[in-house]
This record gives sequence, C-alpha cells and structure tokens, in this order.
Amino acid sequence: MTKRRNRRALLRTVALTGLTGCVGNLRDGDDEPPETTPRRPRETTAEDGPRPTRESPTADVPVVDFVPVGVQSSFFYLTTPDSMDVEAVEGTQFAFVEVRPRTDSPPPSDFSLVVDDRHFWGTLAPGEMGGPHRLHELGPGYRADKNRSGWVAFEVPDPLDAETVELTYRGRDRPVDEEVVADLRSPPADFELVSFDVPEQVAHDESFDASLVVENVGEGDGIFRASLNQAGPTYSPNRAKMRVPAGARRERTWTFGEYVTSGTERVRLHLRSAVADRETTVEVLGKATMPR
Repeated sequence: MTKRRNRRALLRTVALTGLTGCVGNLRDGDDEPPETTPRRPRETTAEDGPRPTRESPTADVPVVDFVPVGVQSSFFYLTTPDSMDVEAVEGTQFAFVEVRPRTDSPPPSDFSLVVDDRHFWGTLAPGEMGGPHRLHELGPGYRADKNRSGWVAFEVPDPLDAETVELTYRGRDRPVDEEVVADLRSPPADFELVSFDVPEQVAHDESFDASLVVENVGEGDGIFRASLNQAGPTYSPNRAKMRVPAGARRERTWTFGEYVTSGTERVRLHLRSAVADRETTVEVLGKATMPR
C-alpha cells in the first residue's frame, strides 16, 4: 500500500514585494512502479539557518508573482515521447507554484516553504523523475535564465504536522491560509490495485477492453493516477485520473479499437501507477490483415 493523494487546486495569485498577501485556497482537481523506498523531503533545520541570498530587492517593487497551482501526492511524467509513468514518494506531497518574473528572475532555490523551523526549498526536479522537461501535467517549468514563467515545486511531508506554514523569499515571510494548512494536515489516501483485467486473446480486427479497479483504504480522499501504455505494435499512453473517496473503489476501462489488432499478432500493454506495475500481451488470433 502507498499513501497518496491529490489536493485542491490553489486559486489566488500572490504578488511578491518580496511577497504580498497569503497563499490562497486549495481546490481538488480531476479529470507503477513498485513501491519505492521512502525518501525524506528536501529540508533544513533552524540550526542551518536561511540560505545565503543575493541583494534584497527594492522594498516597494514586486520582484515576482506567485500563482499557486496545486498540491499533489503524485503526478504524470514522460518516460519516452510515447509513454508515461506516475511519480510518487512515500510520505511526501508536492506543492506546485507558478512563478512569474517581474523585476527579477531568481533561481528556484531562493524560494522556500517554512514549516515551523524547517525550510523546504523550491526545486525543478521533484521526486526522482530527473528534470522539469519530463513532468507532463503542469506545462513548462520556471526558467530563471530565460526570465520565463513556469512551475516550481516544494516537497513537504504528507500529512503535514506543523503549527505554522509560511512562503518565504529573501527573508520576507507570509503565512499560508489556515484553510490550506488544514488541508495539508489532513490524512492522505492509501491506494491498492484490486484488479487489472485484459483478455489473453482476441480475434484480428476486433476491439477489446482493459480495465482496472482501485480501492482507497486510507483515511483521506485522494486522486489515483495511472497510465496504460500501449507498447506495440503502435505506441501511445492512455492516462487515467480518478477521484477516490476514503473507503471507496473506482473502476476505469480503456477500449482499444479494431485498428489496434489489425495487421499484428500481439498487442503489448504496460500499466504504470503509484502502487503497482503490470505488463501483459494480448494475442491476436486469425489471419492478420494490414491496416488500410
């Protein structure tokens, strides 16, 4: 079992004068590798102190705008141009914020979420996926070198156990809304893959279905993500993103049309999710015909 959840999409824009205003409301959004070794979120302690920063900006001039995007416990990323996987780290949730440069474009590591006495620094490589160009869900990452808007991620514990949460930049702190803090503290979902069903054989030029059932055995509601990658004879990812309340089950079915089984002897499917990997081959019976 793994503990995963997707959070509410953050809606309000936060302008920085360094920073002005609070980080605003979270709203839920809708539509597998084997479980990884738990990895602690990036953090420092109070003894470490704040990171050295460049010169402070003019007090009354906004440096960047922050547009909170969302908090998730998993996300889709590209493994090849034609396949996807789902990144999730045990005990970690990912807070994404869009950074829009105004008078400056500081590096992501200049931003942090301060949780009590711990600092969680901004990053463009959340989890283990390897780089911002591979994260598929949120569009382009922030590019300080090109003065380009984009997302920055913060990795924080899931659930969050903290009295105070603040967004900081160059020594300027702003508290996060209590509604957001309460949401981050709430218990996570815990998903189990109940079944993954695909026929062993189909006739050529015949469509078929693949389906999965997932159960949330955790105490909190969450979003389950999975990608069913067709790995031959053609290649394409088929994503699924489902809201699953605590204690509930949900089913997702993909239909593969007759063109998939035309002109081939087998169809290979790879399921990737935050809780399990599955790989299977569907044998195509009868005389194969080349697609027109």
